[in-house]
Amino acid sequence: MTKKLQLHHPLEWKTMKHFLSYTFVFLLLCVSTQAAETEKVPLGVLPPDACGVWCWYSWGGSPNQWNGKITADETYAGLRGIPIVVGWDKLEPEDGVCKWELFDDIIKKAAANNKYVFTLLWINPTEPQWLYDKGVPKVEIDTFKTDPNFAIQAYPLDKKYKFYSERIITKLAEHLRSLPPELFKRVIFHQVVEGSTGDGFCYKGEPKDPRYKVTREEWADYQKYFRRFTVDAFSKPLDGKPPMALLIHVGDVAEGLKYYPGTVLKQGVPSHGYGSNGERSNYNGYKPWMTPDNPAGRPVFSRGEGETMTHAKWFMQDPQQNMYWTALGCLQNGLDIWNLPEAVIEDPQWRQALDLFNRYAGQKYPAKSPVAFCALRDELNADDTVRFPEEKYGAAKKKNTDRVLKICAEYAGHGAVVQDLDSALAGGLKSRSRTGYNDVAWDRIDEDYCRFLYPIAKLETSVGWWNLGPKDQPYGKFARGFEHKTGKDALYFGFHKNFLKQDGKPVGPMTFRVVWLDNTTGAWAFSYDAGKGNFKSAKTFTGTGTNRWREETFTITDAVMNHNGPRGADIALVNLDDKDKVFHLIEVQRGGAAALPAAAGKNQ
Repeated sequence: MTKKLQLHHPLEWKTMKHFLSYTFVFLLLCVSTQAAETEKVPLGVLPPDACGVWCWYSWGGSPNQWNGKITADETYAGLRGIPIVVGWDKLEPEDGVCKWELFDDIIKKAAANNKYVFTLLWINPTEPQWLYDKGVPKVEIDTFKTDPNFAIQAYPLDKKYKFYSERIITKLAEHLRSLPPELFKRVIFHQVVEGSTGDGFCYKGEPKDPRYKVTREEWADYQKYFRRFTVDAFSKPLDGKPPMALLIHVGDVAEGLKYYPGTVLKQGVPSHGYGSNGERSNYNGYKPWMTPDNPAGRPVFSRGEGETMTHAKWFMQDPQQNMYWTALGCLQNGLDIWNLPEAVIEDPQWRQALDLFNRYAGQKYPAKSPVAFCALRDELNADDTVRFPEEKYGAAKKKNTDRVLKICAEYAGHGAVVQDLDSALAGGLKSRSRTGYNDVAWDRIDEDYCRFLYPIAKLETSVGWWNLGPKDQPYGKFARGFEHKTGKDALYFGFHKNFLKQDGKPVGPMTFRVVWLDNTTGAWAFSYDAGKGNFKSAKTFTGTGTNRWREETFTITDAVMNHNGPRGADIALVNLDDKDKVFHLIEVQRGGAAALPAAAGKNQ
């Protein structure tokens, strides 16, 4: 029997009505607020805590298996996520029979440990054997790969092949989009894998039967078809299920966004190591999309795999230094997810570089970012005819190695070297495999490695240095410093226009960390904008000549940072005598110093 609600006072019903009304309004506001918050995050914008170092375990003709290590005790404590890479033959071993646990078990484990995943389905060269029983042509490949998986592949232009590959991708999309909300939010995107192991073409070699040859034009048409139906599968209306972001492997950002507004990109060049020839052209194509100030109205996020760099001769010349500078180069290129082999992320020797990448990865909104940095460097590009006129250094041609040597000779006193002349002007892949350091090269990023803190007229106010400092500290591959004899006695910097309020009022506590080489007994000062006409010194530091890198951490509370300093600067490093000091890095944390941990080898 239902018990009636008893109201013992005439005002109680009125009070109850008000309570119910207010509760209803409150619930509506909560729903509206949640909807608004959802709308504020466009498809393709990754969660901040998903960005950083991820593991990577897949290469060759068949995906390897993740080792299952996920907790801080088992692997790198800063691990952000796990890629799920499954071959078609493993997911659908029989026609129409799918083993969803290959995805679901990892997603559940990631969710239980506050990690994220993204998914890849390798179509080629992991086609299931039953495809050939259905009449799909089996193609023998004269491959340059030693892995036997690449020697036999299905013909991708066959109609039956298209039918079955479209079917499995559609099924996967429906499965992932139907996951419970607490699991679905852990899957941040699906990567579109259209070529052999996701690379740019269907075969790694040539088919032995000319009937199955695929021209580049035919393959381009196939890619468009493949992307169209994949985008449709992951975004079309599906019983109210949310769409998913997709990683589409294209070289042009605008092209990727044209395919799908929820596009994430793959950046392979920076993830394999800094300083490859041609990296500046790639970077310039992506740079306008790093922040929300672009036609898409949102920053574009990216991932890349770094499994090859630790095998390169140049990298192993000073591995900790080169991993550290690779992390900085990845950040400069806007990389948000850095997939590294399990052997790397589980090795403590790389932790300083990995921690650095985690600190800044995914910070693409200047107004929201709690941190900024500028790593000082100089780059000697042989294709730069303004800085290195042809009448003095010779023709700026890719075969003119004399020009490389002339430029290097001019900066040799500051540590510049060319150790592999044959690759100094080579293409990207060959230069990546250089046998030593080449401080003169072609089309490399010549900016400081920065995030929301930028140098002002750096070549006018400072000089570059290379390969200096002790080997047990990773900072000295590049640096910049004073040159008193030429009047270069101050280094100026300005913040991104949206990083701080910049309305003429104090911006609140700011903690700085400056890393510099203690190579003299001279002094320098850190100055900052405290208001119009008040560019003041915060701290003075004096060297002792140990020739080791030192770091200084301090907090200021009255900064305005409204570009009121010399040359429109917000901060400056100022020489206080005739001794030339050298600097590596400025890091900034809004508020306290918790996010700026001491580096290994501090002041040793």
